[in-house]
Amino acid sequence: MAYAGLVYYEKKDAEDLVTFTAAKDLNALLEFIDTRHSQAEVGQNILFHFKDYDGYIELKFDAPQEKPFIGWSIEPHLKPCRFLRCDVDKFGEANYPLPSTCLISVYASPSAVPSLHYSVPLDGVADPKTLFIHRSLRTAPPPPPSTVQGTSSSSSTASISQTRRETEEGTFRSDIAHRVMTECTGMIKERLDLNTLVDKLIEKRMINEREKTKVLDERCGLTANQRMDALLSLVKASIREDGEDFGLFLEIIKQENTRRADRLAQTLLDNYKRLL
Repeated sequence: MAYAGLVYYEKKDAEDLVTFTAAKDLNALLEFIDTRHSQAEVGQNILFHFKDYDGYIELKFDAPQEKPFIGWSIEPHLKPCRFLRCDVDKFGEANYPLPSTCLISVYASPSAVPSLHYSVPLDGVADPKTLFIHRSLRTAPPPPPSTVQGTSSSSSTASISQTRRETEEGTFRSDIAHRVMTECTGMIKERLDLNTLVDKLIEKRMINEREKTKVLDERCGLTANQRMDALLSLVKASIREDGEDFGLFLEIIKQENTRRADRLAQTLLDNYKRLL
């Protein structure tokens, strides 16, 4: 039996939200998007067959890339991003009004390459399929008319000054802080120890004991690098909900009491200020 998969895009503040969804009926997917996400930009659709009757499909985000994506960050909201066939089949039933979906946040730094063409192979399909996330750098909005430029400029300057004062007092905008964490994930992983970071996050109540146990469980089959990814995903989710947690994370880094850690904390703070 053939199934339909579809990609659609939505702009969310500092990010582009990319969604992959699947169902038995393409028309049902299109109707769902038209009803629930009427402003979305609909992208590529595909037909596919599950390799196994009781199988699944999985989006693989770690495939080698043919085109450069310097400055772009691609962050799935779920790992692994996997759809069970039995779940896909249930869309449209009384208790299943939503199709199976995978949300992906896409960010671009100001110095990113102009366009993103990121390949995401599908695992678990009978015939090889690869989706592509295609995005371009956002252009700045045109300046306001000259008749109101003075007022707008004064208002903008006051807003930036206020934001900087808030930053100095420890208050951070969650959307910008989350973007900084996403862009600097590799640097954070290089400079912080998994076990030490877990303990400090527990002290700051940014994770709980259950999450700590799961991240530190070496029997789960994940490498230390993958477990650090899982931990930082929890941190980023916490920061996205409350920008104050970014300040707590900076405190944790500074508690390492090394020049290396101080440089990391300063880099994160500088990147935050750059995006204001």
